[in-house]
Amino acid sequence: MSDRPAPITRPRTGRTRPHRLRWWFLARTGDPVAKLLAPGFRGDPYALYEHMRAHGPLHHSRTGLRAVMSYDDCGEALQNPHLKATEPSPRPLGERAPTLWVPGLGGTRATASDHAQAVASPLLRPVLHSSLPRIEAVAHGLLRQRAGAGFVDVVDHFAFPLAVACLGELLGVPAAHSARFTEMCHTLGRPLHGTPSGAEAEARHDAKENLAALVIRLEHERGRSPGDDLISRLSAPRHGNQAGDDVTRLLQRVRRRDPRKGSNPGVPRTPGTTAGQLTLEEVAAVCETLTVFGLDTAVCLIGNAIAALGARPEQWQLLRSAPQLAGEAMEETLRFDPPRPFALRFAGEHVRVAGRTLPRGSGLLVVLAAARRDPARFHAPDQFDLTRGSGPHLAADGDMTLATSWARLTAETALRVLADGLPRLRLAGQAVRRPGGVVRGFTRLPVHASPTA
Repeated sequence: MSDRPAPITRPRTGRTRPHRLRWWFLARTGDPVAKLLAPGFRGDPYALYEHMRAHGPLHHSRTGLRAVMSYDDCGEALQNPHLKATEPSPRPLGERAPTLWVPGLGGTRATASDHAQAVASPLLRPVLHSSLPRIEAVAHGLLRQRAGAGFVDVVDHFAFPLAVACLGELLGVPAAHSARFTEMCHTLGRPLHGTPSGAEAEARHDAKENLAALVIRLEHERGRSPGDDLISRLSAPRHGNQAGDDVTRLLQRVRRRDPRKGSNPGVPRTPGTTAGQLTLEEVAAVCETLTVFGLDTAVCLIGNAIAALGARPEQWQLLRSAPQLAGEAMEETLRFDPPRPFALRFAGEHVRVAGRTLPRGSGLLVVLAAARRDPARFHAPDQFDLTRGSGPHLAADGDMTLATSWARLTAETALRVLADGLPRLRLAGQAVRRPGGVVRGFTRLPVHASPTA
């Protein structure tokens, strides 16, 4: 691999903070971690992973982060109870290490609590199963709309509108609210490149308030007439004034957010609720997680799968001949080119990782994308193979469990429809990767729309 840094867009001057300039400088001077996390990174991340792997099990970055790449070390790090998803606070008296600023990764923490994600995730497949015919009809309709144009951009023309329709079916959004819900999804589910402007931050805050209000309305309606949708299944029976208290807590939580700082990562449990019940506040957090993180993850996962399959015609024909392999295709895409390549952990105390001791407060980058191509774990790890059959892959449980589970189900449907509608999968122009390494996906992925192209 060349030691010459890949092109990194310089941060905007004026209000740029010193730590952003420092990261830009480190990226430009070749620090692999700084390059990977730079918002303007457009290089090959897998070449950087191998460069880091070749220099030992624990990579020390000049950013202050350490990084682990092997499957075993990443697995141990994710399971270590002393490695947390948030920085330890407050620091003991005398510790002078500054708060670690990591570009992009601060916004990947899901809004729903681990408990809420654990309750909601198993419900996704049975809820979507009853809506599958309608979702597939939407997917086929999206392809038909582009048949006359000769090409379909997998990102804008297919994956995103399909994911929005799938989410609407999952939550049971009525037709009367469909346009309003779609507008919220466009505001919250589309990626923001770089620091959002004041107007963008305000728009996202307003969209989150509108989404919370919609959830309150739907949850109230489902209390009187429950259905098979996710909100109906998550809503727990409420007694006395608990419903009113829940609404008050939810609105207070939404309104006290600083739109420039993002969402609270956790949701406090209401005393007296059982493990299988979710409060209204938690139901709203689940819906927000699916909208803010799930939509983007689904679009990236569909795009990454199509890019991998489009470059390997024999794999595409295998999927066409056996559509039941759509699930395996999703697992292989999550291994080969996952939308969320990293998990960030902090040492709550001195802890051993990869044979080394990390001081309390140290930041650890768990490079999931590198672990999933670890040659010690996977045969021919750089090959995309639908028949690999290696089972579920290493995942950062808790952080993105719900979003990734839903994205996988949406992408399975997308692949089945595309395999039926596009017998020959061929690129129709230049594919454009998203800038930055924190989320791996495409901004443009055009393929021929004609089934005979």
